[in-house]
Amino acid sequence: MKLLLSFASLCLMVPLYAAAPTIKVEVTVNDQIRYSTKRLEGKAGVPMAITLKHTGKIPKASMSHNMVILKPGSMVASISAKCGLAKDTNYIASDAETRSAILAFAPQLGPGDSHVIKFTPKEPGDYPFLCTFPGHFGEMSGIITVK
Repeated sequence: MKLLLSFASLCLMVPLYAAAPTIKVEVTVNDQIRYSTKRLEGKAGVPMAITLKHTGKIPKASMSHNMVILKPGSMVASISAKCGLAKDTNYIASDAETRSAILAFAPQLGPGDSHVIKFTPKEPGDYPFLCTFPGHFGEMSGIITVK
């Protein structure tokens, strides 16, 4: 016995999957060399939009901030040290090893500036983030836990 199915009946058999909505979060930074949070959460395969907003008043030349998101397992202190020396490239080191560890970043921001970092974590893990302005890493670092 042959079973004939119409296109409409086949469509009813296929479940419809909506793409997961982008995870949107805001992180503020200030003149006290602090992120408003050191912990963020994400989901593997789900896009994230992290708005980094500088709420301080000290001029950018003296107190700028960024957020650099790294692959899980990255050598954070080493990357911070290399980036802290890279003034000519906005405190983002240009060597191949460092660049391969960086997934996404915001540029250095001054008072009143903001930037949206967009990235999609591919797999579960702990994704470190940090500010690469010289001397800020000790206080300005955190983890995006992706499940």
